Amino acid sequence: MAVWVRLAGVGLARLRFAYSPVFETVMAVDGLRTPGAHAVHLPWVRWARERLADIPDLDRLLDRLDGRVKPADLMPVPDARMPDLDTELRHVPEPEATTLRHCHDRLIAPHWQRITAVLEADIATRAATLADKGVEAVLHDLHPEVTWSDGELILHRKPEHRVDLTEHGLVLCPSVFCWPKAWIALDPVGQGVLRYPARGIGTLWEDRDTPKDLAALIGRTRAHLLILLEAPKSTTDLATALGVTAGAVSQHIAVLRAARLITTRREGRHVLHMRTTRADALIT
Repeated sequence: MAVWVRLAGVGLARLRFAYSPVFETVMAVDGLRTPGAHAVHLPWVRWARERLADIPDLDRLLDRLDGRVKPADLMPVPDARMPDLDTELRHVPEPEATTLRHCHDRLIAPHWQRITAVLEADIATRAATLADKGVEAVLHDLHPEVTWSDGELILHRKPEHRVDLTEHGLVLCPSVFCWPKAWIALDPVGQGVLRYPARGIGTLWEDRDTPKDLAALIGRTRAHLLILLEAPKSTTDLATALGVTAGAVSQHIAVLRAARLITTRREGRHVLHMRTTRADALIT
């Protein structure tokens, strides 16, 4: 039993990463139906259950999710690496879009910064693997049930199915709420999408206070800066949060980057900083 995804030539060249606020919301709501299957998120489940009251048409949404195969029209393929909620909801049927907006605002938005930190860290790690070892190494390391062989991505223990993406390509979409499974669009129109559990989910719901031992090691300001960089931020954002000048932040960034605790990249007109997996290990 397996799904074979043909991904050669043009399709392989169009491989990209993205994540989806709508997918996270859909899978979070689905996880509330069967919390035992999503044990890693139980701290969030206990918090979220108290916030379900009066969400419009929630029962209708839950009915649509009550099945092994989830509705494709509730899971649009992200058209950018970081799509915003409004953009994605335009591709969702209107009744469900309204419900999902309420669900996202109540259940996901309060935690979105720490969720995106995990997703961004996963993408950064896999992008580094791509640069060092190539596409094959990335595809082999997505999920225990996903392998790559002779131009095909194989999802084991899935219903027999074949998907040809040689012309359209594939979006690799890390997720926190799809844990512990990998999900593939079986009949995509255009680009396909593979959702897989992001690295670091086990630390997602841990407290984020500045560890005293870390502050003693590298200084309180730099330790606080690393905590803030669980999600990408600009120098200006960090200066505002820390109450110091942008110049002071730049000096701290330079030291932390030299220690391989921070990476910096350009997003359009913005320069964003994010902590590395090396920094994650120090914090945890």
